[in-house]
Amino acid sequence: MKKFLVGFILFSMVFSVIPGAVAIDYDIIVGQNGKVGTLALNAVGDTLYFNYAINSPWELCEVHLTALNEVPEADKENIWFTKGYITKTGNPKVGQFEINEEFDPYLTEYSSSLNIGELGNSNLTIAAHALVCRQGDEIMDYGYEPTDYPWAINYSNYINGSPDSTESWRYDPLLCLEESDSSNQGTKTFTSLGYGGSIELYFDGSICGDGDNSTPDLEIYEVTYNQNTNWVESIGIEAYYNGNYYLVGNATNNLGSTTGVTNMFINCIYDLPSGVCIEKIRINDTLSTHDYDIDAVKANYKCVPIYNCICESAWANDTCFGGETFPGNNWATYVIYPECD
Repeated sequence: MKKFLVGFILFSMVFSVIPGAVAIDYDIIVGQNGKVGTLALNAVGDTLYFNYAINSPWELCEVHLTALNEVPEADKENIWFTKGYITKTGNPKVGQFEINEEFDPYLTEYSSSLNIGELGNSNLTIAAHALVCRQGDEIMDYGYEPTDYPWAINYSNYINGSPDSTESWRYDPLLCLEESDSSNQGTKTFTSLGYGGSIELYFDGSICGDGDNSTPDLEIYEVTYNQNTNWVESIGIEAYYNGNYYLVGNATNNLGSTTGVTNMFINCIYDLPSGVCIEKIRINDTLSTHDYDIDAVKANYKCVPIYNCICESAWANDTCFGGETFPGNNWATYVIYPECD
């Protein structure tokens, strides 16, 4: 990215402050009739400045550019052949050009320069190739991204197991939704499960893991308030995908709390599967002693589709003359600078 920014700033300066500079725009064509962007050329002294600008939905994947002072011909004496820029039959060998750049991530604009001091003052023959790509319609796989809003926002199938409290507010399933809010409040901010109880929770879209077992994929916040220090609470966590539930982890909190004190536990799941879209999770209370009290549940990654990538070869086209083509059996084009001025 630094290379791109420096090149773009330099290109802009050349076009704005050097007297007599000849800046010419050429179409960048996919196939023989599809414009995907513009190539700007500007020769100043011994330097050729160039700028690729690609139109959405296309992006730049690769750039190949070279300049000579002779038009390409299928002749072994031709400078394009002796320099190794074309085959014996006159087809361009873009990987042998002077400028060869690959981009990851892809770019929509790229600027740089080429030394042309040895070419003299004659018109330049410039071959400017680009590999441009756009997103297709077919889903090839699934990846992950950080979630926009990580907290559970809805529930279903809440089962109040065998409660160990007569306080009815503890068994309101809405209290475990949205952001964690129990650390400084203690009561009436969490949902108790009761032994044998469970709840299904939903997020804003499907969730998944990131494939890194050193970073948490799922965080379950439990609050204990006004308990004995030897109380133990435990859960099993399941993820629903491909039509079934799968166990993804267990958590046990055994520190309890003391009278009038709120403790917050964050139980983390590190191994949510990656490459699949988890529709919901289910939390099951697994002990017969005390309720597990869910304050909130946070999913750190959302599942996103990865679409196929459609890539096309593109060339700068000399529209002044309807396109100058290489002599080989191809549609590749070159431009004459500055004949279009």
